[in-house]
Amino acid sequence: MSPSQPRSRARITFVLLCIMAFIMYVDRTNISVAAPVMSKELGFSNTHLGFIFSAFALAYSCFMIPGGWHSDRIGSRKGLLLYGSLWAIATIVTGLVGSLFALVAARFFVGIGEAPIYPTAARMIARVIPEDRRGAAQGVMHATGRIANALAPLIVTALIVSFSWRLTFIILGGVTLVYMVVMYLGLNEAKKHREGEPVRQPSAPAPARTPVNWPDMIRRVWPATAACFCHGWVLWFFLNWIPSFFSQRYGMKLSHNAIFSALVLLGGSLGTAAGGMLTDWRFRCTGNRLRARREMIVCGFLSSIVFLVPLLFTRDITISSICLGLAFFCSELADSPLWVVGTEVSREHSATSSACTFTGMALAGAVSPIVVGMLLDISHGRWVVAFAASIIVLLLGPLFTMKIRLDDEPPSTGNAHQRVTAPEPDIAPAPSR
Repeated sequence: MSPSQPRSRARITFVLLCIMAFIMYVDRTNISVAAPVMSKELGFSNTHLGFIFSAFALAYSCFMIPGGWHSDRIGSRKGLLLYGSLWAIATIVTGLVGSLFALVAARFFVGIGEAPIYPTAARMIARVIPEDRRGAAQGVMHATGRIANALAPLIVTALIVSFSWRLTFIILGGVTLVYMVVMYLGLNEAKKHREGEPVRQPSAPAPARTPVNWPDMIRRVWPATAACFCHGWVLWFFLNWIPSFFSQRYGMKLSHNAIFSALVLLGGSLGTAAGGMLTDWRFRCTGNRLRARREMIVCGFLSSIVFLVPLLFTRDITISSICLGLAFFCSELADSPLWVVGTEVSREHSATSSACTFTGMALAGAVSPIVVGMLLDISHGRWVVAFAASIIVLLLGPLFTMKIRLDDEPPSTGNAHQRVTAPEPDIAPAPSR
């Protein structure tokens, strides 16, 4: 097999995953962009919106581990098609219903569908990308999703203005459903690039899959899971509430709201990519995987606090926008290192271990929208209270991060570019007959 063949396979896989991340985050953020219009039409309060936002994250937290485990069993291609189709159909249904209960249920099923997607994608990256480039790969993929966050206000607002908020969800869900089929076929094309590789004879039995040692995995994962909760609190706060912040505090119209929200969320996309590249750079400099990941995570937490503090004292829209963008940029520096930590807990069960790690982020998404919504209603719309709560949660992040250990991992030796990466079972070639 020529050296270009595995690289071609990796490129096809990586590009497809990045496009999927973009589409997923538009579908994830669309509800927050439509929230001001939807709540006005249906008479929802901030607490009602909090329940709608939280429904997605509750399902996301409950089904991330089962979904990651299931993807490990059925393979990444099938897992992405199955769960991607579910989230697409639920997005379409969101545009067809109107009661609070029905919207909560629809968002719950969107969460079920999206929950296993990133763990499954992390499983693919861990098998096709060299070790010293995985942080950058995770960073670019997640940055693509964060770019979707930034562009979602513009995309969704344009659709709402052109059609309606209901038809917007139907259109976005339809696009998602078509792409998941396209990606499934594209990943099969990536498999064909490996047809020249020597394969095991049909008579040779496949190696038995080692069962997940749940007590050991939980022991190793829980500090990263707790750190993910702290990181996720800020992430979900930005994804869910920034459009409402500009609308409620500054009385912005939908078009102006979209521009300001997009500029703030763009900071997150840049931070995600930067965090992945920086953690790989630290790994190459130090040769210490734990140190490289942990330093960037702590840096993200502390620097984000620095830019959230001014929001407690100013109502100037320019200062608020700049501080929000910088705070989101800094908090996202921790995202890619946390994903890499998740895949490094268990190489064989990397989708499961990633899901365990990022259940913390999903739990934050289930808790923070309700808490923030209630705080805003109780305080009569005082956003200072919401920002103060985020700062308190961020202060806990470094404490949990310093407890992360990878001491059960094999030591990093030799040139990382020369390490052999295990093939991805479900996009490897079938045995020749």
